[in-house]
Amino acid sequence: MNANQQQCGATQIVNEFCESIEGIVLRKGSEEYKQNINKRWNIDVINTPLLIVYPKNIQDVIKAINFSRECELDFAVIAGAHGFKSTCNNGLLLNISSMKNIKVDEENKTVVVETGCTLGDLDKETAKFGLAIPSGHVSHTGLGGLTLGGGIGHLSRSLGLTSDNLIGCTIVNYKGEIEKVTEQSNKELLYAIRGAGSNFGVITDFTFKLHPVKDVYLGTFVYPHATSKEPLTLLGEYASGKDIPNELSCAISITPEGVVVMAIYNGTEEQGKPYIEKIASFGVPVVSKISMIPYVQLQCLIDNKVPHGLKYYQRGPFIKQSLNADMIEIVLDAYNNHPTKSCAILLTHLGGKVREPVEDDFSSFAHRDSEYQIIFLSIIPSDENKPSIRQWTADVHNKLMPYCFGDYSNTTDGTQPIEIIYGKHTTKLIQLKTKYDPLNFFKNNTNIKPIQD
Repeated sequence: MNANQQQCGATQIVNEFCESIEGIVLRKGSEEYKQNINKRWNIDVINTPLLIVYPKNIQDVIKAINFSRECELDFAVIAGAHGFKSTCNNGLLLNISSMKNIKVDEENKTVVVETGCTLGDLDKETAKFGLAIPSGHVSHTGLGGLTLGGGIGHLSRSLGLTSDNLIGCTIVNYKGEIEKVTEQSNKELLYAIRGAGSNFGVITDFTFKLHPVKDVYLGTFVYPHATSKEPLTLLGEYASGKDIPNELSCAISITPEGVVVMAIYNGTEEQGKPYIEKIASFGVPVVSKISMIPYVQLQCLIDNKVPHGLKYYQRGPFIKQSLNADMIEIVLDAYNNHPTKSCAILLTHLGGKVREPVEDDFSSFAHRDSEYQIIFLSIIPSDENKPSIRQWTADVHNKLMPYCFGDYSNTTDGTQPIEIIYGKHTTKLIQLKTKYDPLNFFKNNTNIKPIQD
C-alpha cells in the first residue's frame, strides 16, 4: 500500500468514527475547532488535539476511548477546563462539558450528576432543595477535576472534602468497559478515585451524599497590606483554637485590592455571630461586612477575579500548623516582591472534618493533617515574565518550607514528584494503576505511572 492509499484509509477511519458520534466532533483546522480550542481557564498550555469530541452520552465516551486506544492516539479529558494537564498533542481531547444531567433525590439526600457540570451547575440545582455538597471556591470550576483530586473549598471544615462525600460513580476504563463503582462493588477503586481518580478512567457521573445547606453567615473584612500583619496573626491564633467549631472556616486572599478575610459560618446567624464578631475585632479593616447570604452566592464571590482565558501559573502546598507572625511576614513580603504584581496568595482553612480519622482504604487524599492549603497564583502578562514568575513561586515556597509540606494535585505546577502529592498512598496507587490502567492510557493528569514488566 502506497502513502496515498494509507492516508485515504486513515481518513476513512476518522470519518467513520466522527459519523458514529452522537455528540459533536471538531477537527483540527476547522473554524469551530479554532473557536473552541482555547475555551479554557488557563491558556498557558500546549494543546493541539487532532479531534475534540463533545460526547452526548456514555456510548460516545466508549467510542472515543476505543478509537484513541486502537489508533494509538494521545488521549485527554477536559470538563471545567481549569486543569493545565488536560491537554494532548495530535490526539483526541474528550470535552465532557457537554454531559450535564443532574438528578436530586430529596428524600435520600443524594444526587447523581454527570461530570461535565461545573460547581455552579450543581449548586444551583441542589439549592432548590436547600441541599449542597462541599465543593470549591469558584463556581466555574469543573466538578469532575475538583472531585477526583480531593476537593478543597469553603465548607471543607464542616462537611469534609468533595470526594469524602462521593458514594459512587460510573467509570469507563481503558478497554472501553463500563463499571459502576461503590463501596460494595469495588472499594479499592473508589478509594483511588477519591483523590487520584483521573488516573483510572473517564468518570461519566458521580453520586454524592447531600447536606442541608441554604445560607451561611459571612463576615468579609479587608485590610491594607501595610497594616494586615497584626490582624492576620490574631486570626491565625484564634482560628486554630481548640474551641473553634468545624462550622467556622476562614479564607484569606492577599490581592491587589488588599488582604481579604472571609470568615464563614455554616449555620445560623445566632450560632455564628460570636465567632464572626470576634474576628471583626482584629485590627482596623477598611471594609467590614457581616450578613447571611445564600451558599450559592458565596460560591460565586470571586469568580470574576479568576476569569477564563488568561495565562496562569500556580502551586498549592499545605501548611502544617496555625498561622504565626513569621509565616505571615514571609507571605506578605513575597506578595510585595512579586515581579509583575499580578498575583494573589490564597489560604484555605482546613482541619475540622477533613482531619477527622478515616480508614486508610477510604480515600487516597494524603494531606488530612494540614491546617491550611496555600496557593501562589500568578497571572502571566507576557511569556517573557514566565521565568521570573516561576522563580518567585519557588522562592516563596522555599522560604515557607519549615511550615509547608505536600502538594495538591488540583493546583500543582507539576514540579513536585508524585510522592509529595500522594504521600503514604503512593505505593498502593501505583499498584492499582498497574491493575486498572497498565498501558497508562490515562496519563494527561497528575500521573501515576504503572509498573512495567
